[in-house]
Amino acid sequence: MASTASDLLKFEKQATGENSGTWGTKANTAMSRLEEAIAGMTTITLAGSNYTLDDTQYSENSGTTSESHLAIIKASGTPGATRQIIVPLRTKWYLIWNATTDSSDLTVGGATGDTVTVTNGNLAWVFCDGTNVEFASPIFATDGTIDGASVDQITVADESSDTTCFVLFSNSATGANQPKTAAGITINASSDTLSATILQENGTRVGLTGKHAVPIPSSGMYTATTNGAAAGATETTTNAVMIKTWDFDSATDEYVQFQIPMPKSWNESTITAKFYWSHASTTTNFGVAWGIQATSFGDSDALDASWGTGVVTTDTGGTTDDMFVTSESSAVTIGGSPAAEDIVLFRVYRDVSDGSDTMAIDARLHGVTLYFTTDAGNDA
Repeated sequence: MASTASDLLKFEKQATGENSGTWGTKANTAMSRLEEAIAGMTTITLAGSNYTLDDTQYSENSGTTSESHLAIIKASGTPGATRQIIVPLRTKWYLIWNATTDSSDLTVGGATGDTVTVTNGNLAWVFCDGTNVEFASPIFATDGTIDGASVDQITVADESSDTTCFVLFSNSATGANQPKTAAGITINASSDTLSATILQENGTRVGLTGKHAVPIPSSGMYTATTNGAAAGATETTTNAVMIKTWDFDSATDEYVQFQIPMPKSWNESTITAKFYWSHASTTTNFGVAWGIQATSFGDSDALDASWGTGVVTTDTGGTTDDMFVTSESSAVTIGGSPAAEDIVLFRVYRDVSDGSDTMAIDARLHGVTLYFTTDAGNDA
């Protein structure tokens, strides 16, 4: 039986008992052809026409002979326009290197079927499936950088309606690969910076800049000398839960205060607040009006400063010894000339003259949550 060619790499498959005296030479050639298919490279020269890889069987590569089985095809020359490297329509993959010197792109494909384009100066892994030639990798430069033109070879799911995932960097203005937008995200390509007011870690928001909460318990407050609220202590009946509060009279505006050195990252603007409160037993009229105002002190500022305009938030109780939480107040403008790292002094009061304040017994203040906004990611 005569020798036959292997299906894909076309090395010689010798029949039993054939090629006496030359069997070893032929076997070595077949092994060399296998080695070249794994790691062999040839340089072809493109000129004014397409280039068909030589498909000579049984032999090792030598110059322009037996090129189709090699692993790496480097294209040189000055083709003057886009030329095609024509490969056999058999399953095989190649590393194609477009090293032509006149900025020409090249295509790779069979005599029929789909082709791919490898841009000038770049490389790409491609494969033939027996009918078409397709990309097996992005197009990349000799330093490993992925070429921008290869974005279309990277399959990206259409994220146009997905609010949890988006493409940050893309060269596509529209379509599935277009950059997605989100409030607070800024990409500055000229300075290589990414800015964001909100990021998420495992679905939980991680604040960098934006709104922040500062809880102030009643124990962090002190009463005013003039019309100060009374210190209160309540122990619940069943479980002996001990509560420390400031208790505000129903007939006279009374006050407590607290102070906070503000961080450098604070935007020096308004704040808002929520109030946590309770009351003892009463039968009717459960409305309470909580007020808050503030002023600021910097270096060498006088301490006897005017308060900013008070802001009042109303709420309604009802059940004895239940916790009640107000809605968030409207914006509170801080008195003085607020600046980063100032101490801001807050005054909380019960506005008994407000028409919504109807409760005829003490209102007990448990704490306040302040909300302020930062415009920097840290306090450096």
